Amino acid sequence: MDDLVGTQQDKSPAFSPREFVLKYLKYVPWLILSTALFLVLAFIKLRYSPVVFQVQSKMLIKKDSRTGASDKFADLFMGSESQNLNDEVQIMKSTGISKRIVNRLGLQLIYISEGNLKSYQLHPNESPFWLEILEIKDSLQAFAIKVNFVNETTLNLDEQPKPVYFGQIIETAYGKFRFIKRPVSFQQYGSSLFTVTWMPIDDIASGIAGSFSIAPINDYSNVLMVSLETENPRLGKDIVNQLMQEYNLSSVEDKRIITFNTLDFIEQSVDTLKRELSEVELSLQTYRETNNAVNIEQQSVIAFGELSSISSSLTIQEVQLRVLGFLSKYLEDEKNLYKTVPVSLGISEPSLQVLVGQYNAAQLKRETSLRTTTAENQLIKDIDTELETLREQIITSLASIRQSYIINRDNLKARASKAETEIGEVPKKGRGMLEITRQQKILEELYSYLLQKKLETSISSAATVSNSKVLEPARALTVPVRPDKKGAYILAVLLGLGIPLSYLVIKEYLNDKITSRQDVEKLTQAPILGEIGHSDGAETLVVTKNNRKFISEQFRVIRTNLKYILNKIERPVLLVTSSFSGEGKSFVSTNIGSVMALAGKKTIILEFDIRKPKIIAGLDLKGKEGITNFIVGNATIQQIILPVTQVDNLYVIPCGPIPPNPAELLLDVKIKELFDYLRLHFDTIIIDSAPLGLVSDAVVLGAYADATLYIMRQDYTLKKQLGLVNEVYKKNKLPRISLLLNDVKTSSTYGGYYGNYGYGYSYGRGHGGEYFEEEKKKQKGIIGAIKKAFGKK
Repeated sequence: MDDLVGTQQDKSPAFSPREFVLKYLKYVPWLILSTALFLVLAFIKLRYSPVVFQVQSKMLIKKDSRTGASDKFADLFMGSESQNLNDEVQIMKSTGISKRIVNRLGLQLIYISEGNLKSYQLHPNESPFWLEILEIKDSLQAFAIKVNFVNETTLNLDEQPKPVYFGQIIETAYGKFRFIKRPVSFQQYGSSLFTVTWMPIDDIASGIAGSFSIAPINDYSNVLMVSLETENPRLGKDIVNQLMQEYNLSSVEDKRIITFNTLDFIEQSVDTLKRELSEVELSLQTYRETNNAVNIEQQSVIAFGELSSISSSLTIQEVQLRVLGFLSKYLEDEKNLYKTVPVSLGISEPSLQVLVGQYNAAQLKRETSLRTTTAENQLIKDIDTELETLREQIITSLASIRQSYIINRDNLKARASKAETEIGEVPKKGRGMLEITRQQKILEELYSYLLQKKLETSISSAATVSNSKVLEPARALTVPVRPDKKGAYILAVLLGLGIPLSYLVIKEYLNDKITSRQDVEKLTQAPILGEIGHSDGAETLVVTKNNRKFISEQFRVIRTNLKYILNKIERPVLLVTSSFSGEGKSFVSTNIGSVMALAGKKTIILEFDIRKPKIIAGLDLKGKEGITNFIVGNATIQQIILPVTQVDNLYVIPCGPIPPNPAELLLDVKIKELFDYLRLHFDTIIIDSAPLGLVSDAVVLGAYADATLYIMRQDYTLKKQLGLVNEVYKKNKLPRISLLLNDVKTSSTYGGYYGNYGYGYSYGRGHGGEYFEEEKKKQKGIIGAIKKAFGKK
């Protein structure tokens, strides 16, 4: 016994990769089937999913470069040079640009070829027909018409009972239309069925605008990568190229609008200056004639030198006041209500710059919106309200700035007056002429300045170019972006393997029952006597004289291993118990008794599971009297012993009538008498006791036993019950306890062996299979092949 225990403890239940693989090898067919199923699903999904390509192009957004504007009024008319790249991206993705694309390419009509497996959007020039719209009843409602080609000249429509010919005007619930034949045959497509869909421009433009992906190629570049995902690469390239073209045209148009309004403003200002300059020149002439002030400048050069710097400052101030006056008059003129305002005329006031920028942006937005709608549209009315508010704010701001300039001018005049007082020697008529001359100089400088800006603006208008450049025209990538075949198949393999493996892991984690010999070895130190395989038959007695089935040989191996447990005991008493009912205790007791009897030993089985006896029923014996009758004195030992007719030398003592107090009954002195008698007349005594985990009968009977065989059943006995086994083993509550794993399935067990001899299942079902009878014939045909593939025997 000690040698067996030592051997058992030396065999450490360390993790073995080989054991792990063998344990789960039976699930390989399921993994293969699951993977194959997901691969088929991936193939079906890829087969029916539309193929989407990506179209890409590159565009450079350039900064505005201006020539001929080197003075301090460089940004007088065209605004700031700085550009926000994100703003340009938003302009390109706006619905306004998308509407222009839709109108240029005619994308309100969508042509689709209905294939047998999936549909495919056609380029308008690839369609075998055009739909000419003569009248639409509801321009806000999309509609679709299914077209079925009968031949090259005749069509069937879903809403028309009669065939339709090309060129024929038809009227439907949506409006009046006419189909125009194109020089493309419908036979080159997989089906004669087509669908043409019309959508409102706002809907289709919103969809196109949202489908663009536009972003800088890196954080330090002004180059934008424009991409679009589409089912039709040719159509996608046209859309992307048209996007860049419309963006360029829109940029040029905006610049021309600003230039036109700037020239109009300059023309009005020049006309006003001409009149005022003529009046000043006439006043100067009259003053000279009246005061005989010829060459007065030579007399006052020295006297008025000090005033020159003040006069220069006053001149600049007067120019700014004039500019403010022109701007105010320009804004108040109703003819200019819907014209942009020059961003600045040298007025370096941030608040004014912001207001003018907002005002010009609203004007451009109104001008662009009027291309696709009317002035009665609520959008236009909202813009008009915004313009009126901004115009009032600009006028108020101009008045405020003008007031501050007037204060500054008055201060300069006060300084000039003080200087004039200090040089009183200067003739009075010279001072008068100087005042008129200063006014003339202001007007001449302003007039010259406006003429220069008019020339620069005219040149700029003639050379207006877009602020962008197409670096790479649109091109379609050869590899589709969707569906991702490689990714789909990889995902299918991962799911095909992952789901079953996850199930196995969860099942293994949640499993609280013994599944293999290794589970027992990990949880208890008690020695394992052997394993008994699963029996498909209904009979209890499987060990008979001429039976060569594998399970019979397993019991013979158990008999051999018992020699080491019993240690040369001449007439051993073997106690058979378990944790609870259903673990095969009676089945093992019956067949252990049979295998002992077949070895020539006179063997008797005691049916001491008084509460739930099964031995007699399993052997198909009939005995009314038994152990309980003997204990109460109603029968002798000889009367309760029954021979088993199927096996020589095998006898049974039934339990008899079930008493109300079986636990107390086992304490009776007649139990000792029974065992004393049996030890004298039998070579082997087997006690089939009640489960140890439920009642204490096995502990009481253990006093009469020489060894204990503790039965556990695969996939039935709970792992926590091994704690009880370990406690019983350590505290020696039962004599020479050893474990027997029952109902082991070959498809779910690995590394099984009996006792210390290492007999594995390969001995019975592998190369040595010819030594044993099969319990049943193998199924042939498809069912048999399937069962064989999944480890079914």
